[in-house]
Amino acid sequence: MKLSKYLLALTMSVSYQVQSEEDSELKIGLGGAFVTQDEGYKDVGSETQFVPAIAIEYGDFRLLGPFASYTFYRNESFELSAIGMMRLDGYEQDDNDLFKGMEDRDMSFDLGLEAEFDTEFGEFAIKYSQDASSTHKGYEATLTYGAPFRFKKGQIKPYIAANFASKDLTDYYYGVKQSEATAQRSFYEVDSATNLEVGISSDWFFGQNHMIKADVSYMSFDTTIKDSPLVDKSGTFQLLLGYVYVF
Repeated sequence: MKLSKYLLALTMSVSYQVQSEEDSELKIGLGGAFVTQDEGYKDVGSETQFVPAIAIEYGDFRLLGPFASYTFYRNESFELSAIGMMRLDGYEQDDNDLFKGMEDRDMSFDLGLEAEFDTEFGEFAIKYSQDASSTHKGYEATLTYGAPFRFKKGQIKPYIAANFASKDLTDYYYGVKQSEATAQRSFYEVDSATNLEVGISSDWFFGQNHMIKADVSYMSFDTTIKDSPLVDKSGTFQLLLGYVYVF
């Protein structure tokens, strides 16, 4: 199975560590993480993999693993950025007997916008992305609220999120085409879905160069995904433990 958002979660955290007053300074972070995830597919179960990570930041531009962004507007409490990212979802026939006779579901390249608001009540973010590679041909919009607790050597941030995925996106990754239907795997079209997520992310810093990241989250599927013959779970869980060295 392909990793979904773990590499993104790890590499995005690097920018928190390498941020400095010199915005034009080149900053580089290298590291990796052990990632455990269960994508909810029937009889597939959880997987643990080691994921390398690289981050490069220069001025308003960030290249963080499969995620790139350019912040074209910011003030003390608001940022607006153009984003591009690889969606690492999908599967191949050889991943599991469940997918035998099905077409591979590939990763995609998505483009969009992200707005971040920092308020006295916590942090809000709105993100919209659209498939630019004609893979799933859909879009996704996410609203996130986080309440960070900052300490001398790091931070812990509980968060909740609502994720709306279009029909094209959800049906591509969880649907079964007429040509793929069997007696054990019926034809099924997935509708647009709103998935809810809760989680805790944390970053811990040691000296000027070392960071440890630990995240855990659970996403509850919309009913239209739960009813897919490819799915036998009510949601997905993710666990990440990583280390980054900042040069």
